[in-house]
Amino acid sequence: MTQTPSSTSPSGKGLSNKAIARIFTVPGQVVSVLVLVMPLLVALYMSFTDWSPTRGSLFDAFFVGFENYSELLVYDTRFIYAVIRTFLISSVCLCLEFTFGLGLAVLFMRKFRGKSVLFSAFLTPMMILPVVVGYIFWMLFQSNGPINQMLEFCFGAEAAMEWFKHAPTAIFAVIITEVWHWTPLFFLILLSGLNSVPENPVRAAVILGANPRQVFWRVVMPTLKPVIIVAFVIRAMEVIKLFDEVYMLTRGGPGSSTETISLYIYKLAFNDFQLAYGAAAAFLVLVGSLLLVHMLLAPVRDQLLEGDN
Repeated sequence: MTQTPSSTSPSGKGLSNKAIARIFTVPGQVVSVLVLVMPLLVALYMSFTDWSPTRGSLFDAFFVGFENYSELLVYDTRFIYAVIRTFLISSVCLCLEFTFGLGLAVLFMRKFRGKSVLFSAFLTPMMILPVVVGYIFWMLFQSNGPINQMLEFCFGAEAAMEWFKHAPTAIFAVIITEVWHWTPLFFLILLSGLNSVPENPVRAAVILGANPRQVFWRVVMPTLKPVIIVAFVIRAMEVIKLFDEVYMLTRGGPGSSTETISLYIYKLAFNDFQLAYGAAAAFLVLVGSLLLVHMLLAPVRDQLLEGDN
């Protein structure tokens, strides 16, 4: 007698591989919903109420609609100034980080002695925790710290200054700290982009008589455009959340002259216990960040769509 194989048909009782795979992905999906989606929905609901921890349950809070949002956008000048200040600091930091990162990337395209050691050294700041970076620069910018001592040695005693007692110098200290910390990220991304530039267009430009400067600006830089935009998007998303360095350096002072949007929301939630108001501010920042990323990615997205057509 011949025995039939025990394979299962689509109409049989056995489960297919796709069904088994779906079953195994269910726990991960449930955890993702609980960890990511549910807190987001709770915070969104909270932003439409007047709830605070001293008023009992969240679900007993009074529903105020868009009152928190209108208060932030129309009457809360501290929030508006924090947004403007964050945008200005972010713009300066991004421009400086891109300039220094591009210069280092071009430098490391050449061969020189000690290149591997310097490469590791230049990437080290990016690997340090932001809180540690903030504390290090807080010590460096003290009135009797190394920076003032160096200024006194080079330019005299009158060159030393109180960095954290005046708004311009405090903002300048924040920018220096942020640029030192995150320039290596631009350097790493741009160096990878330069190494991936195809050789044929460069050789063709050289044969046609282009000098090195023309080759760089008219051949290499247009090729790097998607890489540059991705680098700006990654850093823009991070620098908008600037908190650790500012908190360690100035706590937002003097006054509120260095208060970023993240630090302002932190003070609303954990110092003033206005959690609903802080949640509304956080969602406004979220919407603004999404719009900013959408605008930054528009050139690359349009280029890809045109290529598909």
